Amino acid sequence: MAEIDKVAQRVEALRARYRDRDLRHAEVRQVRKGNIESIAPELFNDQFQRPIVANLIDTAARDMAAVLAPLPSINASAASMLTEAQRKRADKRTKIVLNYVEQSRMNVQMLDAADHYNSFGLIVSCVEPDFRTSSPRITFEDPVGAYPVWDKRGDTVELARTWYSDAYTLGADYEAVNQWITFNKIHKNTIGQDYRIRVAKYSDRDFTVIYLPDMNNLVLEQYENLVPGQCYYTASRRPGSEPGEWRGAYDDVIWVQLARHRIQMLLMEGVEKAVRAPIALPNDVPEFPEGPDAVIHTQQGAQSVGRVNITMPNQAFGAVDQLRQEIQEGSMAPESRSGNVDASIVTGPGLQALLAGFSSQIKAGQTIFQDHLEQTLAKAQALDEAAFGDMDKRIEGTDGGVPYSIRYRPSRDINGEYKVDISYGFASGLDPNRALVFLLQADGAQLLSKDSVRRRLPVGLNADEEERKIAVESVRASILAAFNATAQAIPEMAAAGGDPNTVIIQAAKFVKAIQSGASVEDAAEKALEPEAPPPAPTPEEQATTEGLPAPGQLPGAGGGTPDLNMLFAGLTNTGSPNLQAGVSRYRQVGEV
Repeated sequence: MAEIDKVAQRVEALRARYRDRDLRHAEVRQVRKGNIESIAPELFNDQFQRPIVANLIDTAARDMAAVLAPLPSINASAASMLTEAQRKRADKRTKIVLNYVEQSRMNVQMLDAADHYNSFGLIVSCVEPDFRTSSPRITFEDPVGAYPVWDKRGDTVELARTWYSDAYTLGADYEAVNQWITFNKIHKNTIGQDYRIRVAKYSDRDFTVIYLPDMNNLVLEQYENLVPGQCYYTASRRPGSEPGEWRGAYDDVIWVQLARHRIQMLLMEGVEKAVRAPIALPNDVPEFPEGPDAVIHTQQGAQSVGRVNITMPNQAFGAVDQLRQEIQEGSMAPESRSGNVDASIVTGPGLQALLAGFSSQIKAGQTIFQDHLEQTLAKAQALDEAAFGDMDKRIEGTDGGVPYSIRYRPSRDINGEYKVDISYGFASGLDPNRALVFLLQADGAQLLSKDSVRRRLPVGLNADEEERKIAVESVRASILAAFNATAQAIPEMAAAGGDPNTVIIQAAKFVKAIQSGASVEDAAEKALEPEAPPPAPTPEEQATTEGLPAPGQLPGAGGGTPDLNMLFAGLTNTGSPNLQAGVSRYRQVGEV
């Protein structure tokens, strides 16, 4: 293990490198919370101590996160799937990877991960062994206070992260914190919720350590990485950003939001001054009575009495709309996402132009998430093989709505194959409704097979299972249509002199089988099953029925005669064999 002092020095060096970025992230976080007064307190007064304009930045961020958050399709692929055995192994590995996703609750974590990517320009995930469930656990962590280092290939080789935690939470996880508090004679009841402790975590290709910088680098946890040469962390930055200066989508629109608040404050002040403007009175009014029923006597008419007119320029109201538009353009969040759309342009190129920037942002984000998830899930498989390689495990879950239960051993079923295919399909960058229209049009033009359309639908389903279900439903519909058509033809059959009894009996059997709970195909099979033929009579039974002696018996003695085949077989008078054979049958017609 490395010396903690050297680790602390490395972490502080990384913090210094990213100081400007941390300041921007802090401002964005305060604006997202609505604490604009903490950034520019001079823009507020005693009457309005909080923002009086809608927080468009937070609204746009939540909307973008909701669109980016759904998980893509995840499939583990083999190096070459030429045989059925290779395909089955790849399908098994797919279920193993999906179990990682389910156990880590990634569908919920993706909401925060998508929000972090859009707001702070960075995604940070960590893969660590969970010895309670004997499985890798994937955690998306807060990028604020995270300091990654990438190599020239873009792989994360080390990452430091600092954050603040209250003493109660930290003490519940680590007894060393309670011991430190006791040693320094700090009573826990006097700490309160405001007593926060800075925590640091550092991870590289060799080890991971968690310590408290403000408590003489007190080490809380330290362990070697089980996968040699691989950092547990994966960090991906927003495209178009420098490695050390990545920017979120709202770094440049914070001050536009502040300016919008300032203009709105001035308008409120103007409205207040207009309402409270001085009252002008003519010279013949010595006193001004107040109240709703007050009477003013003047010889110059009612037009001579009133408040002084304070005119506010129309440009002030236009400035508010202009700043709102600047926020939407800066964050690439079109106004159509809020539902405020002129109905005249909700067709064709008009709506497409409105959503073009939004779709491009979604597609770019999905590209980053695709690469990030491929790296993360590959690390999860490598860790599963390294930490629990010889353990026989049983996992259960659902794949596209179809439940499964399998047993696997990481060393045997993973065996060094970590490749995972992540795909958002042809619908990348599109909202679900437009993606569905696109896929249906491609299917109608025969550009895609129905199997490809199913696999790229913006919903989770098992394409193979759905294909089987559709085939079964189609055949069942044909069977029902056949029985209905046959039943409707009974009157015509009877009118033509045919016998409808067989058809009626089959239809009745079919209905009774359906009522008893049988499936359509089982009921049809039972109704159309032919009657079993009667068993063939034995020769004795046949001879008795026809009134003849049984074959092989002489008359009188036993009541039978020799088989004629036996009578014709023998030797001729010259001693040659008689090879002729024949069968004769006699029936008694009447009395002789």
